[in-house]
Amino acid sequence: MRFFRVLHFLSIDVVLGACLFQCLLTTIFLSSQFPPPAVTLALAFAVWTIYLVDRLIDNQKPVLNSTLHDFHLKHAPAIKGIIAGNLLILFIVFLYLPTYLIIDGILLGIVVLAYWTFLIYGYFKRVKFIKEISTAVIYTVGIFLYVFLNNREVTFLVLSLMVFLFFLLVLQNLVLFSLLSNSDLKSDFMLRCVEVIFICMWVAILFFTHLSVFLLLPFLLTFVIQLWIHYISKSKRWAWLGEIAFFSPLFYYLYAIFST
Repeated sequence: MRFFRVLHFLSIDVVLGACLFQCLLTTIFLSSQFPPPAVTLALAFAVWTIYLVDRLIDNQKPVLNSTLHDFHLKHAPAIKGIIAGNLLILFIVFLYLPTYLIIDGILLGIVVLAYWTFLIYGYFKRVKFIKEISTAVIYTVGIFLYVFLNNREVTFLVLSLMVFLFFLLVLQNLVLFSLLSNSDLKSDFMLRCVEVIFICMWVAILFFTHLSVFLLLPFLLTFVIQLWIHYISKSKRWAWLGEIAFFSPLFYYLYAIFST
């Protein structure tokens, strides 16, 4: 259990969830099972670096009774070493990416730097949930970037609907655990709105697009797990389950294997 807790504290579960959803979206929109290895590696190390830097920034704030905070504070030198190694690997991986993806990746990186600047100087405190919304936008763009730039088979409208659906799924996760961290589930109006809009969007995509229910089930499964945490468990100790919920594309691939 200690090993898996360390993986969770290092956000490895977040990285794996991001890569799995990128694979699923490639299957949906590009008629291929997996994206090129360099694309997946770039996403993995970029997401990992962003989350680790976020934790380092959060360590500057006084957080009480947080095991995650204590872990990152205790191992800060090692984590900084991991970040440096990640940046080196990203530089090498970038050499194997197509030029258009490198350019858009750099532009997204500039946005991330601006996000960190706002985070360090406390600008996000001025508007409630603006940090979670910003994080969800960056995460969603990163996941969809390869698919969006290479899609030639699906209409822009369908792709846009799926982008918004995934954004809502990520926002649900971020707002949920922000509220749980502050023991503030009574102020969950924003979260309830996100959940209602997600359900409406999921049903609309199911009935008004060509996408099959099996391709959409991973989104629903992740949503339901987070819904359970919100209304049933109501505890931050289930944060690991909220991250593992993004492993749901595995069920689609298992279904594909056993149905052939």
